[in-house]
Amino acid sequence: MSSDKPLLSEPGTTSPVPRTGVGRVGEKTQETHKRRTKKTVHPRRCFVEPRFKLTLRLLYGTEIAFGPGKAELLEAIEQTGSISAAGRSMDMSYRRAWLLVDTMNRSFREPVVDASRGGRHGGGAHLTPFGRDVLERYREVQGALQQVADTYLRLFRPCMATTPPIGDPAEIPHPDS
Repeated sequence: MSSDKPLLSEPGTTSPVPRTGVGRVGEKTQETHKRRTKKTVHPRRCFVEPRFKLTLRLLYGTEIAFGPGKAELLEAIEQTGSISAAGRSMDMSYRRAWLLVDTMNRSFREPVVDASRGGRHGGGAHLTPFGRDVLERYREVQGALQQVADTYLRLFRPCMATTPPIGDPAEIPHPDS
């Protein structure tokens, strides 16, 4: 049975429907293979403790004045001394980091970050004493709420399955995260 149509596997031919990873050799296929063959602990063979994951956000008008991402950004600014470097450390553009800082500075009665413009002598940024206080208060409330949530978790333990649902083991969050 011969046909004038070229076979899909012949060089220079394309499939009308993209074939993802099937029969192709390349970086994506190798990465997929590595992911699939990576040794993991099967979810049914490990003990998973139920837990609450709380996200604390301080809203002011229509803005999120403060939350986990902004807290992390402030910590990164404190560590790096730069909005740009802090943003990069969080895989965030300078513009995005600057907009978050601007939102925080406008939402509170005093600025939380003091930034000086770059240039020949370089710029920089640091947390103001007020900004450190806001960050400390946020972490305190976050810790207190987590403790309260953990005490109420006992109400849910009897309701949980004896084994977690089957899924990708890589997606099961580590208890310390």
